[in-house]
Amino acid sequence: MPLALTPEDDPRKEELKQLQTHLEEINKLAHKQVRRILWSGLGFLITQVGLFFRLTFWEFSWDVMEPITFFTTATGLVVGYAYFLITSRDPTYRDFMERMFQSRQRKLIQRQKFNLDRYLELQRCCKDPLEKICGTSHFSNADIAHLHELSVHK
Repeated sequence: MPLALTPEDDPRKEELKQLQTHLEEINKLAHKQVRRILWSGLGFLITQVGLFFRLTFWEFSWDVMEPITFFTTATGLVVGYAYFLITSRDPTYRDFMERMFQSRQRKLIQRQKFNLDRYLELQRCCKDPLEKICGTSHFSNADIAHLHELSVHK
């Protein structure tokens, strides 16, 4: 019987709500970690530009710095192409952020010993027409598919 059709005091509903709250906390923490990493990347790039600017106009000349900047740029392109070859996905910032989020989420789920299988089992009890009754409407089908994928690749 679907969880949504069970009595209001069914302990599975409370368990599902607790698991959803815990998963939301994990997702917030994973998102916060990803944002911190991305801001660190921005800081690194700003520092690199500032360093190249300083070295070009005060320490050395463009003749010295041109090959350095060329090979730095070429290395960035090679890293982007390698990312594409390894992941078979476009090297966009959005894709990179999503992959980092999934990686952080997976690590946090393991570290906090979140019972993903139980969560997905309870989630399956609520089908689409009954989502609002069960209180699961804030998770999209893509999120649920991603969580199922995580449980399969433990």
